[in-house]
Amino acid sequence: MTSDKPKTSAGQGDMALAAVAEDVTASATWTRLDDLARDFGDGALRGPLAAGPSPPGETLDGALAVAFTLAPRQKRTAAFVLAWHFPNVRHGIDAWHAEGNWYDNHWPSALAVAGDVVARLDELTAKTRLFHDSLYESNLPYWLLDRISSQLAVLRSRTCFWGKDGYFGGWEGCGTGNGCCHGNCNHVWHYAQAHGRLFPEIARQMRAQEFKYQAADGAIPHRQFASHPAFDGQCGAVLNSYREHLMSPDRTWLDANWASIRRAMDYTIATWDKDGDGVLAGPQWNTLDGALGGSTSWLGTLYLAALAAAEKMALLENDPDSAKRYAAIRQSGAKKQDETLFNGEYYLQIPDPEPREDYVTGCAIDQLLGQWWAHQLDLGWLYPPEHARTALGSLFQYNFRGTMQGLKQVPRKFVADDDPAMQMITWPKGPRPAKVILYGDEAMTGFEYAAAAAMIQAGLVREGFATARAVWIRYDGRLRAGLTPGDTSSWGYSGNPFGDDECGKFYARAMSVWSLLLATQGFVYDGPGQKIGFRPVWKPDDHVSFFSAAEGWGVFRQRRTADAQTAVLEVRYGRLAVRTLVLALPAGTQPAALRVEVDGKALPARCTADAQGACVELQTPVTIEAGGRLSVSLGRR
Repeated sequence: MTSDKPKTSAGQGDMALAAVAEDVTASATWTRLDDLARDFGDGALRGPLAAGPSPPGETLDGALAVAFTLAPRQKRTAAFVLAWHFPNVRHGIDAWHAEGNWYDNHWPSALAVAGDVVARLDELTAKTRLFHDSLYESNLPYWLLDRISSQLAVLRSRTCFWGKDGYFGGWEGCGTGNGCCHGNCNHVWHYAQAHGRLFPEIARQMRAQEFKYQAADGAIPHRQFASHPAFDGQCGAVLNSYREHLMSPDRTWLDANWASIRRAMDYTIATWDKDGDGVLAGPQWNTLDGALGGSTSWLGTLYLAALAAAEKMALLENDPDSAKRYAAIRQSGAKKQDETLFNGEYYLQIPDPEPREDYVTGCAIDQLLGQWWAHQLDLGWLYPPEHARTALGSLFQYNFRGTMQGLKQVPRKFVADDDPAMQMITWPKGPRPAKVILYGDEAMTGFEYAAAAAMIQAGLVREGFATARAVWIRYDGRLRAGLTPGDTSSWGYSGNPFGDDECGKFYARAMSVWSLLLATQGFVYDGPGQKIGFRPVWKPDDHVSFFSAAEGWGVFRQRRTADAQTAVLEVRYGRLAVRTLVLALPAGTQPAALRVEVDGKALPARCTADAQGACVELQTPVTIEAGGRLSVSLGRR
């Protein structure tokens, strides 16, 4: 199906329908469905093999048929491929746009795409099913696996595009027309984790784009190509960068980008922490579309986590002065923030004298957002663990609602009145400020996932699961045309399980759900350091979960008995380089006898223990290829 438009026009392109079979018949055009049915009566089509071009305003319909005979109880699959190729499309809006599609660098036409799929169909199908089966081999609850996997569809929705020049673009979400809220918005996208863990090359590309538009003083526009910086997006750039380093096979990426990362961190300090005491001040533009002021644990912990990540990267880059500075600010801020913001139940805000979009005594869903980030990057606790657990327990107590009845969700409504959700901000210990932050009376899935994962990271598994399951209940696939009858706008609530709603459908922040997998398995990973580990809080005596690394993915298993435990890493795709394996031990136990094997062959190794568990060091690093298996057997005393 070709086009007669000029080769340089935006709509120029072609499509192809192919059947994957030897016994195929075709009709290039048919006009009446009953005529087509009669033609197909004996399993073959005898229509013309060429037709068109179609007259203006008219459509030509074509058909392919694959004939076969089935005996009783037999079954057979007939595969068809629908391919398209539009090389001149223009993505984005205004100055923020990209020309063409990345796939044009690989295939010259839709027919070439279809031919490649047909030639590799068995391979592509096997890899797709291998990923699906490996992910669902996890013994996490089925509803949680559905949530974790379903939001991967965001990457293939109209929320994302990949230009021919390599630019990877992300709207915040998409509506019935174009995307919603342009510019790879970093105060939204820093919540997203799925792309960084499954497609780390895409995440590294997004960092390269971010740094390309960084100002000389280190400021990063929160929307590309030009806009003012947002505090949370600025910190997110540093945290994302450390994740991108950890999800790399070596230090090449960090070496090339450290100068930009350091400028981003130094700009953050100079702009919002002028005295370097680790406590924020001044207006801080953020993802709630306003600039709150003063000190909060929400943006404060994000700042501490960014400092901790920057300190780690500075040490790797032989920059001890920066590392020492970041550590001093972080340590000061951790102490002062905890002492001034914790009210015995949760963390609140100390605003600037000038009122801004504040929440003051409110209990905020993101009050430990930086801690959520820190645990994903194995940066440890930012505040005293007992205070953090108490705060997250209070968050569940005060913000989780079994029904949204009685709450006026303004300015937008994303939850049906009868459904459960976690409200963004509540005020159980004081009045709402006169000038209140936006969206406090809403519920949005990307925030709920992050809060749920933070609870699980802190050992509050039931609370975290309840919070995440509330989203699953809402997005169960029931048809909803919006909360208002007939409303199909981008603000409505779809209930589509493959793309959560916020500002548009298939909202990028919803990819924060991947952090729930990391939280339940207690994932630890450092690709360049060849270190991988698991401290599962979900069924630690019999745990199975999917993992992804810099160059491959697979399945992790842990079994415990009264006096021993085994850990097995099965690499299903790609490869995994390992020097160090980190494992959790039951409280009060120490490792004893150790045996490490790769594909049944014993390897020399030693084991040490600390408060976090066991650390198994291989005498010589190994690279496990797809189909390989690393097993560790530990006695305990």
